[in-house]
Amino acid sequence: MSSGSEQTRPSDRAALGVGEIPVLVLNWNGFADTVECIDALLKSTGVEFRVVLVDNGSAGDDFGRLQQKYGHDSRIEVRANASNLGFARGMNKLFRELLAMGSERPGYVALLNNDATPEPEWLGALASAAAESGAGALASRMLRRDDESRLDNAGHMFMNTGEVLPRGAGHRPSEFSEPADVAGACGGACLLSLDMLDDIGIFDEFFDTGYEDAELGIRAMLAGYRQVYVPAAVVHHRIGASIDKIRDRQYAIRLQVNINYTYLKLMPMAVMAWNAPWLLARTLAMLLVPLLTLRWRLLSVQWAALVQTLRVGRQAWCERGKFDRRRLSALEVVRRQHFFARVYWGYFKRFVWRGERTIFER
Repeated sequence: MSSGSEQTRPSDRAALGVGEIPVLVLNWNGFADTVECIDALLKSTGVEFRVVLVDNGSAGDDFGRLQQKYGHDSRIEVRANASNLGFARGMNKLFRELLAMGSERPGYVALLNNDATPEPEWLGALASAAAESGAGALASRMLRRDDESRLDNAGHMFMNTGEVLPRGAGHRPSEFSEPADVAGACGGACLLSLDMLDDIGIFDEFFDTGYEDAELGIRAMLAGYRQVYVPAAVVHHRIGASIDKIRDRQYAIRLQVNINYTYLKLMPMAVMAWNAPWLLARTLAMLLVPLLTLRWRLLSVQWAALVQTLRVGRQAWCERGKFDRRRLSALEVVRRQHFFARVYWGYFKRFVWRGERTIFER
């Protein structure tokens, strides 16, 4: 890969090496955000692209308004789903169309949240990195719209306590200015190889409230695909603009269940055995700390998530047998894990010492 400095810009030759890129954008009751996103995307340089903009069953007339605004632009295809399919099913519908193109299909597909505003070089930087690295997934440098001095995401990291977490969240962008291999890419702004999706499968539609990108990243890792963070691919993300519309107690419970389901579904048995002490410690901490600090909402969410995990455990185990692309050794998986201590110390300072609300309490 080329240099990971902030000044890096993709060459046209490298960017065009992956061909025309379809960019998939879903809108759901977010017309203003979507317009800002698409208008920024249309300023992209150094790469050929087309936009598939899908209204995902909005309650109002978002589809008509989007069609009126962009229907004349040959680079944009505006569509509508009759109902809200959610992120995973909405994207999968488009993935299946692309995969069905056979030898005519593009090499890569880009995903962009409608609440993410890309810099003009965003897509070209991802395409250039893809041409140079051949990676299966390429992650963006996502900055917080409410505080652009802080990162939202610099790819994913896989913890030995079972979670997939956003790498660099809350840190200064300068701390993550170099390319790096990661454990996945945030589905809010990424580039995915269609050959990889054809091999390992598309999003698992078990997920209807997030974490589908994290699970896909773990599948890709286990199957031996390289996944790369591209610091020159910058987007500005309005955190929670989409998910806040559905955030409630059940969402919080489901988020924890999704973490547990992914681990049960995918992890090699040897890795699960190696991590067992840390998993047990984490589970006990998630139950005891809220009790000792009188955080009743957090406690109720964690207990409910544990009960629901037991209910979906059989489903996860059945799905486990269907995934036959584990090419990475258990030893290599362990090597790629991040040890929990530093991250959890940060959690302790934020959520216990300073009393901030966790994602499960919002």
